[in-house]
Amino acid sequence: MKEKKGAFLRWPWNVVAYVLLFAVLRLFAIPVVLLLMWVQERNNPHGVREGYCLSRTRKRLTWLLWALGALVMAAGMGVVFVTGLDQDRALWELSDHVTQWAAGGGAVLLALLALWLGYTALRDAFFPERSALARSIRSQLPCPEEAPPAAELFAMVDRDLVEALWFGPVGVGREWVLGDGANRIDRIRGIFVINELHQHQTQTGVRTSREMELALIDDRWQRTGTSFNSLKDLQAAADCLALRAPEAARGGKSQCIAFWTMDESGREEFERDFRQRQSRRLSEQVRQEAVGGGSQDMILAWGGEVTSRVSLSLAEERLGRCLAGEETSFTLTPSRPVAGEGCALRALRASAAETGMVRLTLEADSGEERLELARVLDPAAARRVIAGWLRREAPDLADWDRRRVSAGRPKTGAVPARPSQARLSLVYASGAAENHTTFTAEDVRLAAEGLVDGRYQLADLTHPEGYLWIRVTAGDRSDGRCTVEATRPEGETLGFYTAKMPPREAAAWLTGYPRGQYLPGGQGWKRVKKA
Repeated sequence: MKEKKGAFLRWPWNVVAYVLLFAVLRLFAIPVVLLLMWVQERNNPHGVREGYCLSRTRKRLTWLLWALGALVMAAGMGVVFVTGLDQDRALWELSDHVTQWAAGGGAVLLALLALWLGYTALRDAFFPERSALARSIRSQLPCPEEAPPAAELFAMVDRDLVEALWFGPVGVGREWVLGDGANRIDRIRGIFVINELHQHQTQTGVRTSREMELALIDDRWQRTGTSFNSLKDLQAAADCLALRAPEAARGGKSQCIAFWTMDESGREEFERDFRQRQSRRLSEQVRQEAVGGGSQDMILAWGGEVTSRVSLSLAEERLGRCLAGEETSFTLTPSRPVAGEGCALRALRASAAETGMVRLTLEADSGEERLELARVLDPAAARRVIAGWLRREAPDLADWDRRRVSAGRPKTGAVPARPSQARLSLVYASGAAENHTTFTAEDVRLAAEGLVDGRYQLADLTHPEGYLWIRVTAGDRSDGRCTVEATRPEGETLGFYTAKMPPREAAAWLTGYPRGQYLPGGQGWKRVKKA
């Protein structure tokens, strides 16, 4: 049934049918064309057959109808203007002159509008690489000047929207949201619901119309609007996006106008606050996953850095950076091999393959052989494999390419060196973050000074001995005190404690706690139960 759906008047036969109808029926073809377009929309609501993005660009052909209407009105006004030239102007009143020149000016403006609408419709439909949608997607990539052709850009967004949630005309994927335009979710800064009633006085009475639009504003302060026919879909789309971008501003039409017209200093302040709240949320998410049973027996390595605080969100972040070209690869290594089909899987490496695809490589031992198993997957399938790997679940290896690496096995009794558990993570006030697995006491002291002078927003320290951990989060405008979280050995377990204190005192804790000078749990400290 799904294969038949969407086969009604596929491109370009729908355009051929519309042109033939206009050639035979002239203006009487308009209701027939509108009916056919409605039936096609019912059969293929989101352009699944030909691609979501390509379908959106080709829908611009409907602008030809508006262009035709504007051209007809321009012709009518032109007739009024030309007719006035043949009449005796000596008998005209001032209002007649005003009417004639207003008709002439309106004819010119409408003709220009018709030309622009027609040109835009034909450009987007027949030359998608020059369409507004392609330019929008390209401009949101990390290196727009090195972006691939429009076909690959559309394919990248289409793959993300395969498992999207659809709310009327808007599809919300993991990385992209597609409406009348495309927006990267991580660049969204404002989500606004415009729902207003407009009343117009006419000769027959008062005419009421409703404006329903989802307005998105990104970090470039560019606005993208999508009109809705259902208020329920509009609210649901906004709520879904708010879950994907919780730090983004929300509101109605007045808040949208105030946000969009914000001056440069206001934008910089909002962006700084946005980054701080985002970093705080991600840090808390990592902490909750670690406390609640995250992948503590898994090591994540990337770009010369290593961390044992592994979570699905952190792995997905590294995957996104690989797909964006910001990193080359990352590796997930369990503390003990994962049982596969006739082999022991020792590590999973992920890297970017061709545009928008992910190459996964498994290191495995099979009897006396050492193997590499590789497969190229789309991002959604790669995420499912990575999620299963963090749960110590081996993927189905039937379609993986196998390559023999070596025949030797490690000598009996050889114990692989365990990587150090030490880590120093710093989050700058701008929102940028860095992780260090090798550092000195002087580095910790500098981090503490950075919390006092406002250079750092967060410092997270894991000590290699005794699994001791401390985190200091800087205060905000409402409360300038720092939040200090630390562990305390309690028999065979660790107790988690938190306290509020001035920045200087918090800096002293960050430097003295790893050396055993302080122990949490005294006055002012609150014990936190594990999630």
